[in-house]
Order: sequence, then structure tokens, then C-alpha cells
Amino acid sequence: MPLFPLDTVLFPGMSLPLHIFEERYRLMINECLEGNRQLGVVLAKPARASEGMAIAYPVGTAALITRVDVLEDGNLDIQTAGLERFRLLHLVRSTPYAIGRIEPFPLEHTHSPAVMREVKRTGDLFVRYLRLAAEVLGTLIQIENAPRNPTELAYLVGIALQVSMQEKQELLSIVSLPSLLLRESFILSREETLLQRMREAQEDNRGYLQGVTSYVSLN
Repeated sequence: MPLFPLDTVLFPGMSLPLHIFEERYRLMINECLEGNRQLGVVLAKPARASEGMAIAYPVGTAALITRVDVLEDGNLDIQTAGLERFRLLHLVRSTPYAIGRIEPFPLEHTHSPAVMREVKRTGDLFVRYLRLAAEVLGTLIQIENAPRNPTELAYLVGIALQVSMQEKQELLSIVSLPSLLLRESFILSREETLLQRMREAQEDNRGYLQGVTSYVSLN
């Protein structure tokens, strides 16, 4: 599979727009379009300028090219959708772009009793996290219930979490669904605590500013 090292983590079910300007990746996209329209997205690590981006982790996600817009300068704007996880076994070639031999890496134990124990807790935490994040950031997020499908929920949480790409990669690389939900519950609880502190700080600042305003108005 052609491999595209990026500074982002793609989860199954995630939409990812890309602007393609390097000649080697324009070649890759055109060859993908002649085939099954799929490429592998992997998290990259910075390399020397002459080397561009290097593959940092062996677990990635297959992406389906769903739309291509050719620009006047020959560059491409494409839309992709995450399909399934894969594990990179080894590189077949690295120039002009990387091609790797891969194997499917589906989540294990998707129907175990542990999944049902974790899915409700993770779903409840996720809804609270989104509502609190919207409140702190001043944005509108309308969500009443989390997805009932455990796998969909696990990947949606991975997509939505505002954490580092390294931590997202750790989530993408977890072998089993119960373990993934358990780890996400821990992160959601941690992030909820941080958001609550941010909200309290915002309220303290608003109270301070209101007090200063009243004082200035009276004088």
C-alpha cells in the first residue's frame, strides 16, 4: 500500500482533507486513482530537510480517496475517509514515495463482556467532555447521547479528544476494544478535570473584571 506520512493521526471513520503539492505525492495520488483509490496514513516524525517526513509508528489507517480537485498550478485538494487500521510489516520501497507491505489490524475482543461494562461509562464521560469543552471554548456542540456501537464510540472518542498526536497514536495502536475504551475513559476523566479548572478560572476572571468595572464606574 502507498504510505503517506503526516503529522496527524487518522482514525477509521474520520474525514481528512489534504492539500497535495509535492511532486512525489501528486504522483502517488494519481497512481492511487488508477487503482483502488486507497493509501495508508501513518504518523510521521520530522526528518532532515532532504528526507522530508519519515514514518514514526507501524500502525496506521487505510484512507479512501473520495474526492479530487485539480488546481491551476497542478496541485491537488483531496478528501479522504478513514477505513480500517493496519500494521506495517516492512517497507517495499521508499522512493519516490513509500510503499509498504501491511496486514489488517482489527480491534480484538469486540464482543467480550468487558466491552459492555466499559461502553456506557465511556459514552457518559464522552458526552460530559463535549458539553464541558463547548462551554469552556464558547462553541456550540449538540449531543444528547453517545453512539451505541462500541467500536464506533471508541473511534469517535479518539477523533474528538484534544490531546497530542502521540497520545492519539497510542490509542490507535491499542490491540483490543475493551482496553481502548478503558484507556479513553481514563483520558476523558483527566481532561474533564482540566476543563473544570479552566471553567473555574474563567469564572474567577469574569468576577474580577466585573468588580473592577463596578469600581471604575463608581469613581
